[in-house]
Amino acid sequence: MKIVLVDDERSVLRGLQHIMAKHCTGHEIVGTAQSAEEALHVLKAAEAEIVITDVMMPGMNGIELTRELSKLYPHLYIVILSGHAEFEFVREAMRCGAIDYLLKPCHYQTVIDLLDKIKDKAADKETENVKSSHKQLLEQLIKGSIELPESWAVQPEMQLAVFSCEETLDARFEEQITYQLLHGNIERAVLDTVIYEGKCVVLYRGMTDPSHVKELLNECRLAMRKQNRTVAAGFHRFQCASGTVELAYELCLRYCDFLAFNEYSAVMDNDMYQEQMKQLEPFAISEYFSGNKVGSYYALGDAKKLRYYIESLLQQLHRVHIRLEPLRLKRELLSELIYLEHVLKDHRVEPFFGTQIDYVQELKGIRNYKELLSWLKAYFMSAIMTMNDENHNPHYIQSAIRYMEMNYMKDLTLKEVADAVYLNAWYFSSQFKKYTHVSFSEYINLIRIRIAKEFLRQKDLKVYQVAEMVGFQDAAYFSTVFKGIEHMSPKEYQQSFLIANDS
Repeated sequence: MKIVLVDDERSVLRGLQHIMAKHCTGHEIVGTAQSAEEALHVLKAAEAEIVITDVMMPGMNGIELTRELSKLYPHLYIVILSGHAEFEFVREAMRCGAIDYLLKPCHYQTVIDLLDKIKDKAADKETENVKSSHKQLLEQLIKGSIELPESWAVQPEMQLAVFSCEETLDARFEEQITYQLLHGNIERAVLDTVIYEGKCVVLYRGMTDPSHVKELLNECRLAMRKQNRTVAAGFHRFQCASGTVELAYELCLRYCDFLAFNEYSAVMDNDMYQEQMKQLEPFAISEYFSGNKVGSYYALGDAKKLRYYIESLLQQLHRVHIRLEPLRLKRELLSELIYLEHVLKDHRVEPFFGTQIDYVQELKGIRNYKELLSWLKAYFMSAIMTMNDENHNPHYIQSAIRYMEMNYMKDLTLKEVADAVYLNAWYFSSQFKKYTHVSFSEYINLIRIRIAKEFLRQKDLKVYQVAEMVGFQDAAYFSTVFKGIEHMSPKEYQQSFLIANDS
């Protein structure tokens, strides 16, 4: 390493030069100075990596020099020279940016040990800098904002893997994955990793057997399962060309989304994905759910037929035993929901909840098939409950629902609503469940969460404010109820809506 020596005593400089020449041949003295001012001048021309400076000098002292060098040359390793009586100055210099100190007179072994320590630290820093630059480069390749560097395209092909988990993955997960993959005995391969969009991305550069890589990825997945972390991975092998890393990431993301939606932990590549798609060819959501039928039943006010139809389609969807492709399923479902809205409009009937629902946003937040079925059930049951079905529900049930819709923001109790319709609380509870198919508390929560979603779309409102506005005294309990119905927290719902609007 290149060193500059600074001391106002020429004898000290000569002594250090002697030690360096005899015992530290791997290092080079590129300049000496007898004052801080001279040192600043020398450093303008010398490409130094280490500065060893006396702490007590006329004019600018070692502390002031250290402070100045830390600003001008933050990459420098600064070592303080001091006598036994100067420890207070040493401590101050360390606070200003010095990394270590040497006591006068300097023993050669102490100097050797210190320089070796600095050399190791510099090597570690260089390694971290390379890793950091590679992470930034990989992230830019994933975004498609740069071309594939020639230095990375030495081999004709690469392999990309994306690990996903229900929770956001972090640097600790990345370290575990990197450690396991690097100890997998893969020869002639360079490994780069980055945490991107909450997922761990792994890029193999080099001619590597893909079946071996998949085995290692699967071993990582199983190791994570022992830590109670359900992890899935998408894997893609591709030829090096412009934009191929970005495309590979998108494909791996699609495989991960497929696995997550079906709550299936595996390592999926294109062959496995295409095999699943073949099994899906006969499936169509329109065979189970018709927006035309739902809209017609609703427009006619036939709650009984609508309830029977909804319960039947949900039972059939529960019995589907193939793994479904989320993008296709949500796209088909969106088509039926939009058609349903057109049917209602043609019949001059208001939408289910009086306002248009952002179906794209609603479906986007659904993470798996179970959540989709829960969303459909809550959606349709809420619609049934708001129907004007006087021919089927007793007047006291209709009156109770109207009372709840008007007073949801209050601390409503079963007894209060029962009193409002002149019924015994126990009898009212049983009749309410009989006709609405949900309990009193479930129904009032459905109303409150439906209204809360409208409030959450206003970015100026805090979650605790919305909770109070819809009748929850405890914001934490509100969040629990909201997540139980919508499968995401109120904050996540609000952020996802705002992000969708911004984009």
